Amino acid sequence: MRSKNQKGTAMQVSALTMSRVAGTLLILGCLAVLTGAGMYAFVKDPNGPIIFGQPPREWLRLVGEHADLWTWSTIPFMAGPIVTILGLAGLQTLLRGAGDQGYAQVGLMAFAFGAALWTVSLAARLTVDPWAAKALAATGAIPDVYTAVSAWMSVLYVIYTILTFVGLSLYGVAMLNSSLLPNWAGWVSLVYGILGLVYFAIMRDAPPFMHYLIPIMLGVLLFLA
Repeated sequence: MRSKNQKGTAMQVSALTMSRVAGTLLILGCLAVLTGAGMYAFVKDPNGPIIFGQPPREWLRLVGEHADLWTWSTIPFMAGPIVTILGLAGLQTLLRGAGDQGYAQVGLMAFAFGAALWTVSLAARLTVDPWAAKALAATGAIPDVYTAVSAWMSVLYVIYTILTFVGLSLYGVAMLNSSLLPNWAGWVSLVYGILGLVYFAIMRDAPPFMHYLIPIMLGVLLFLA
C-alpha cells in the first residue's frame, strides 16, 4: 500500500513539475514575441510611422538605417515560436494523460509546422533584408530578387497564421475532452482559433501577437494549476 501511495505521489509531483515547466515556456515564448514587437516599434524615422506597412523602398531604407536594432528585434521574434512549441509539447503530454484522444497532438503538429515556416521567413528577414537595404543604398534600386523573396515570405506567414489558429482550436477541443484545465479555457481557445481564421480571411492580415494570446493564457493556468 505504501509503495502504491509513494508511486502516486511521485506521479503527481512529476505532473506538477511538467505543468510548471510547460506553463513557464508558454509565458516566456509570448513575452519573447512581445519584446521583439516592442523593439520593432522603434524602427522608424523620428516622429514617423513604424516600418510595418511601409512600401518596399521605405522598408529597406529603414532596415539599413536601423540595422542593429532590426537584428536584435528579429532574434526574440524567432525565439518566441520555438519556446512556445516546447511549452505546447509539454501541454500536449499533460492533456494526453488527462484523457485527450489526440487532438492536442494534431494541434502541436500544426503549430510546429507553421512555426518552422515562420522561422524560415524570419531568417530571410535577418539576412535578405539587410543585403537588399545595402544594395538599395549603393545603387538606388531594389534588387529584382528581393521582390520575389518578399512574396515568398508573405506566403509563409499566411500558412503560419492559418496553422496557428487551427492549432489553437484543436487544443481547445483537447481541453474540452480532458480534465487538465477548466472547460472555459477550452471554449476560449476553440472559439478564438475560429474567430482568428475569420478575422484573417476578412482583413488578410493578423498581427503576430494575436498568435500568442491564448498560449500565454494557458501558460498562466498551467503555472497556477
